[in-house]
Amino acid sequence: MNQDKEWSIDGWKKYSALQLPIYSDAQLYQDTLQKIKNLPGILNFEDINAFKNQMIRVSKGEKFVLQLGDCAEVFDECTEKHWKEKFSFYDRMGQILDAIVIGRTCGQFAKPRSQLLEKDGTLNYRGDLINSLSRDERDPDPSRLLLGAHYTKKGIETLKQYEGSQIWVSHECLHLGYESAFVKQNQDKQYYLSNTHFPWIGDRTRLHDHAHSNFIKGIYNPVGVKIGQTINKTEFVSVFKLINPKNEDGRAFAIIRLGKNKLDKLKDIIQWKQEEKLNISFFLDPMHGNNLDKSGRKIRKIEDIMYEIQQFFAILEQQNETPAGLHLECTPYDVTECIENDEDINPNKYTTACDPRLNSRQTRKIIIFVNTLLKKLRNKQ
Repeated sequence: MNQDKEWSIDGWKKYSALQLPIYSDAQLYQDTLQKIKNLPGILNFEDINAFKNQMIRVSKGEKFVLQLGDCAEVFDECTEKHWKEKFSFYDRMGQILDAIVIGRTCGQFAKPRSQLLEKDGTLNYRGDLINSLSRDERDPDPSRLLLGAHYTKKGIETLKQYEGSQIWVSHECLHLGYESAFVKQNQDKQYYLSNTHFPWIGDRTRLHDHAHSNFIKGIYNPVGVKIGQTINKTEFVSVFKLINPKNEDGRAFAIIRLGKNKLDKLKDIIQWKQEEKLNISFFLDPMHGNNLDKSGRKIRKIEDIMYEIQQFFAILEQQNETPAGLHLECTPYDVTECIENDEDINPNKYTTACDPRLNSRQTRKIIIFVNTLLKKLRNKQ
């Protein structure tokens, strides 16, 4: 990747930025960011380059990615015990597919929200990096940024000691002040994010003329972009040309999140990619487009998730594209947040900090289903 000579770490501030918190004590916020900037990088350039080499194989259709983990990580589960349980779970799921495994872990602490406020006027929870699930601690708190940095470092240290298969880490690149504090340069002056292997930008923040896209275009790491129902051709082409102007392998990945009833749009998206000869690969997030309400709780149905997966594979095959990855929100723990056959929700087993997750049994069922689809596809090739 050739460095964009006009890009700078804080250049994103020239653009409109969505979903960023506002801190009442601006000076404390800036002082906190400076403390993070002064810390050594958590991952080094060699770590990022090793990951990029794996993602080049994905771009070439040689490997499949399984990206999985919590919707929102909570600081209370940032312990060696929890990390080891989750890493082992991710590893076991990845072995079913012989996949490159990327965890939504060691930094998935910030969440975009469709509404700033809850119905009663309380600030929405925006992830432990920003505020607390406790309703009386919803003001954005700069001290949480230092905790986020600490737990990312501890989590990655725990991961490096993990004796199983290679697991890479990812999170949404949302809080740009915080993320930019982790940008480092290698000896060739290439910028990279040192707090994750694989950042992605969300469907709410991916606009090509906004801050998040213009921040992420300047870093060396491979990048994911969530693509939802509001995408149009101009925006799709613009954001990927911005992020991957040299059309390099291993650089840009579209994470499709349309929902089971909106998959006709995927045919258009593939056509745009092919017409413009964009070098991008397609992951599927079959969860975020399939949210439902049950008794006041957000749920997802397993049958909806599996239907979207099946259609994703079918549409890509029809249009001569190769499925590159699957993106799931899940946990190894015994939760009931996604349901099968209209089962009831057990409130004691609904523990997510944000969106509903698959439990270990549901995750395994879906991955075995994906393995069947992959085998059928490979047998035809």
